[in-house]
Amino acid sequence: MATEIDIEALYRDYGDLVYGRCRTLLGNEADAQETAQEVFIRLMRYADGFRGEARPSTYLFKITTTTCLNRIRTRKRRREESVEEIPPTASNDTLLDELELRQLLEDLLAGADERTQACVVYHYVDGMTHREVGEILGLSGAAVRKRIAKFRERVRANPPDWMEES
Repeated sequence: MATEIDIEALYRDYGDLVYGRCRTLLGNEADAQETAQEVFIRLMRYADGFRGEARPSTYLFKITTTTCLNRIRTRKRRREESVEEIPPTASNDTLLDELELRQLLEDLLAGADERTQACVVYHYVDGMTHREVGEILGLSGAAVRKRIAKFRERVRANPPDWMEES
């Protein structure tokens, strides 16, 4: 049974948080703005799918993370990293750190399924507990812990090239 979502109120209350999350995960303003808009368009399009089992903000957070991860996958395929994505106020050191961190994240997440990617991002990037991640994704804390453990095993068994250089 679908529950009514007040999209206008969600945008008013959470628009800045959605943009901030997109900016954190995507690393540049243009992609973050575009993706934040896409999140609310998806929310309008799929509002009928909201069953009321979680808070609307949790549903919105899940859509935001999924949309950002999809954008990262698309960007990785296209290798769109360009000079235009550089924030004008960033110092060279800060910029290098941000680009390296995003590339490392993309390399580590490559090959993982969407749910595992979300578990890893929520846990390691957002600092959420296994239980909190589980609530957002509809999994038990144990299932989240297991996905993260398998992810770590996969990375250890098949590390990206940059990890083998150390």
